Order: sequence, then structure tokens, then C-alpha cells
Amino acid sequence: MLACPYVSRLPYELVIAPDEPRGDAFRDELLPRALVLLGEAVRRLQSVQEGAVPFNAWLHASDDWHVEVLPRTATLAGIELGAGIYVNAVAPEEAAKALREAEG
Repeated sequence: MLACPYVSRLPYELVIAPDEPRGDAFRDELLPRALVLLGEAVRRLQSVQEGAVPFNAWLHASDDWHVEVLPRTATLAGIELGAGIYVNAVAPEEAAKALREAEG
């Protein structure tokens, strides 16, 4: 599953995860497919943003493993850094629609 979280911190934040909770990501046969999906998602993101986009991606290898992708398309400022409250200028529904329609 590839999704834009309902409460995204930044525009085009993504989560890649199995449909059902699964343990031990490094032994799971779905991890290689998730990484292929990560590549496709980054290509789509670059298509939507018209060029290279810096991003961070990391694997949470817990009993409910998932990959988080956090594109760096916005500048964090006082409210985000000081209060820990994120202001996202792109609604997750709009981000998901744009990524679905983008070339991967």
C-alpha cells in the first residue's frame, strides 16, 4: 500500500506498508516490492514537482513495518520548529491525486 497520510507533516509525505501488519521487515518477501514502489513514488514526486526533490526515507522495522518518505519541498519555520506543529500547504487528498496522475 502506498498512501499520503491523512495528517501529513509536509506536502507529499508518503507511507509504504503491507496491507496487513507483518513482522520482521528484513525477512519479509514484500520488502523488495515496497522498495520498488519507493522508486516509483520518488519518480512520480519528481514529475509532480518538475525536477529533483530532496527527501528522507526510512524503514520502521517493527512488528508493523512501514517505510516513511518525507519530501523536503517546504521550509520548516517557527511554528514547526518551535511548537512541533506542522503546516502543510497541500492537502493529502490533493497530493495523492497528483501522484496517482503523474508519470512513474
